[in-house]
Amino acid sequence: MHAESTPRTGGIHDERVSTMGRRRFMDTLRTLGFGLLSSLFLTTEDVLAADDDEVPVVYGLTRDDGELRPRHKTVPADWYDDFREALAAHDRLGAIATEGVANSAVEPGEYGGANAAIRVEVTAEEARGAVPEAIDQVPVEVTRVDSRSRKTDPEELSNPSAPTDPGVPGSVAVSNGEMFGTLAPALRDPADGSTYFATANHVFGGSDNQGEPFYLLDGERTRIGTVSAGFPKADLVCATPEEEFEPLHRIRDVSPGRVLGQFTRAGLADLKAEGEPLQKIGVKTGHSAGQIQAVDGLTCAYGAICKNGQIKWGRESGFSDGDSGSVNFHPDPENPDAGVLVGGLNNARTWWPGENYIWGTGAYHITEKHGYTF
Repeated sequence: MHAESTPRTGGIHDERVSTMGRRRFMDTLRTLGFGLLSSLFLTTEDVLAADDDEVPVVYGLTRDDGELRPRHKTVPADWYDDFREALAAHDRLGAIATEGVANSAVEPGEYGGANAAIRVEVTAEEARGAVPEAIDQVPVEVTRVDSRSRKTDPEELSNPSAPTDPGVPGSVAVSNGEMFGTLAPALRDPADGSTYFATANHVFGGSDNQGEPFYLLDGERTRIGTVSAGFPKADLVCATPEEEFEPLHRIRDVSPGRVLGQFTRAGLADLKAEGEPLQKIGVKTGHSAGQIQAVDGLTCAYGAICKNGQIKWGRESGFSDGDSGSVNFHPDPENPDAGVLVGGLNNARTWWPGENYIWGTGAYHITEKHGYTF
């Protein structure tokens, strides 16, 4: 599958990394196709610790005394090259620009099994013929879906359970007074260490929502924050907390519920290859779990704005109106009893025949585009 001219990450083992200065080492990683996080955070010791058929990757970021710390692991070099080639091919494909294409995403390959592929959903049969069967030797699988759309989160929650402490964890119900969603765990701005409440932007009605009140869903009695920024393309809204309330790096009703950090794109692909599920706690459907299907998605299938950096995971039955803004997560691979790492922010589910999953904006995409981290 690999083009002869494509740099091979496994070539790092042919380099004399132990004698390289830091700048040359970083340049070598980039030249061989390692991503930005790997170039920033990997060390020569990480490379030397990997077997000849493996490479180190940064699978997650955690907070340590206010600083972001990388989490490393080794993965098969061929698998990693196959995955990043599929990401590059997906970018070049640009299928979403074709009329009748609803969304596209990359399905990471399996360890010792199938290679990565690009999954495209079309709403018109004629669009199928406009999408190639492969791009740069990466297979492209096309599925026809229904083009019907629907509104999200139009309901009122009949029996909310709001926290009474100043510290507010993720998974509780929040509202702007008209619509409701599920609160995410605290978002942090690494630039100054400030923390924010967050949920899905569509719960707050679009792009002109700065200054809107951010309530717990208790009949507008408890205002915990004020919207400071909305990001429609990520379907994310952030709120500055009121003085007496604190966003917590914690998810309610799950143990352990402490949020230690987040997965990178490569980390999500690794979870998929390992067959490890994601979980979520939503206001309406509670706790659910499901497998990762694809990452790096781009969709125009719901809402008025196309969104990229999307994750496809789980099943439609695990998500309902009111769950938007919840996060998907997985126990910390290094210390599962201590807490979880976030995969992304959930914001929609399928409603068309033939497909069955939840959409969500990857935490890695939120960090890359807007700087916030979980």
